[in-house]
Amino acid sequence: MAKATMSIDWEDLGQMYGKYHYGKITEPVRGTIERQTKIILDLLDETDTKATFFILGALAKYRPELVKQIAGRGHEIGLHSQNHDVMFTLTHTQAKEDITTSHKIVTDIIGAPVYGYRAPFFSVKRENLYLLEILADLGLLYDSSIFPMALPRYGIKGFPQKDALYTLPSGKEIVELPMTTALLINKPVPVSGGGYMRLMPAPLIKKVFRNLQAREKDSMIYMHPYEFDSRPIDISSNYPQGEGYSKIKVAALNFRWNIFRPSIVGKLRSLLKQHYFITAREKAEYIKNNTLAVPLK
Repeated sequence: MAKATMSIDWEDLGQMYGKYHYGKITEPVRGTIERQTKIILDLLDETDTKATFFILGALAKYRPELVKQIAGRGHEIGLHSQNHDVMFTLTHTQAKEDITTSHKIVTDIIGAPVYGYRAPFFSVKRENLYLLEILADLGLLYDSSIFPMALPRYGIKGFPQKDALYTLPSGKEIVELPMTTALLINKPVPVSGGGYMRLMPAPLIKKVFRNLQAREKDSMIYMHPYEFDSRPIDISSNYPQGEGYSKIKVAALNFRWNIFRPSIVGKLRSLLKQHYFITAREKAEYIKNNTLAVPLK
C-alpha cells in the first residue's frame, strides 16, 4: 500500500522577507505564526493525521513554545536548517555550523532527538551531497531535500524518484526521501508542494494522488504555514517603514503569494481523509529495515 507523508517546512514568511531583502532575521510579528500553526494542528487533529514538521532554527529560537506544542500533539520534529540559507552557496564548514546549530536549538527545546532534515529551497545538489555526510555524522536517519529532476533553482537530474537507503562514501548510511513527481507525457513534473497545490484544481489533485496510489508510489507533500492562512498577505508590511518595492512590484508579489491560497485547507482536508499518511520518520524506518543499501552516486 502506498504511503503518503504530510510535511511542513515550518518557517515565517515575514522573517524570510527580512532576511532576503535586508540581510537579517528578526523576531516574527506576534500572532501570525501562532495563528497559522494552530490552523495546521487543528486540521491534522480533525483528520487524525500525524505530520512531520521541519523546524527552522531561527524561528524556533523565538517561538520555542510553539515547537513544544507541535511535538506535544504527537507530530514528528525534524530540522529545516538554522538560517534558511541556500545550502550549496555555503562552504562545508558553514553548512556544518548551520546544521549543528539548528540541531542543538531544536533538540534542546523538545528534549528529544530528531531524525530528519530538509534543506531550504531543496538545496542539496550534486555538488553538495556531502551534506548527507554531515547529517549522518549527527546520527540522523534520513534526509528529504532532493528534487529528483532538474528545475531552475534546484533539483538533481536523473536522481532516483523512489525512497531509498544509501551508503555514503564514509561507509555510513542514510535514507533519502525525495520530493514527489508525477508523469505528464512521460516526463516527471512536480506536483506535491504548496505552490502547485494552490494552482491545481481540486479534481486534478485528487486524480494525481489516486494515480500515485494506483502505481503504489509513496508521496511526500510539503507545505508552509502561510499557505494554510486565509488572511490576505501584504508583502509591504514586512518592510521597514519607508522602504520596499514600488507599488506595482508589491501588487505583483501580493498576487503571487495570495492566489488561490484560501483553497488549500479544503484541498488538503480531502487528501488527508482519502489517503494513508505516516510521518517521514516512519517511512524512513521502514526503508532502513526492509531494503538493502545502494551506493550514493
